[in-house]
Amino acid sequence: MPRSDHFWYDIRETLSSPKFLFGFLAVVGFFIMYVNLSLIYPGMLIFLGIVVARSVIGRRCPKCDRPLKADEAKQDPNSALILHIVWHCPHDGYEETEKTKGDAGLFGAS
Repeated sequence: MPRSDHFWYDIRETLSSPKFLFGFLAVVGFFIMYVNLSLIYPGMLIFLGIVVARSVIGRRCPKCDRPLKADEAKQDPNSALILHIVWHCPHDGYEETEKTKGDAGLFGAS
C-alpha cells in the first residue's frame, strides 16, 4: 500500500519487486496457456508498460520522495570494469551507491 507522502517511491519499489513480477508472469502465463494464446500480446504490452513506468519514475529518495541526482561515479580500485555511482538527494542529503559493471570496449582490453 503506497504511503501518501511517499507515493512515487512506493510505486517504483512495488513495480521492481520480484514477487510482483513473478506473480504478474504467472497470471499472464495462466491466461496464455489456458484461455487464449493470442493474449501474449497484451501481456507483453503490459510488461513493457511496467518497465517504462519504472524508467519514467526514476530513482527516488526513501525519506522525502524527491528524485535522486547522480552525483559522482568512482571506479573500483580492484577492478577496472566496476563503477560505483553515487546517487544523492539534494533536499535532505540521503545518499545511495549503485554498483554497475561496464564493458571494456570493443575488444575487452582492460
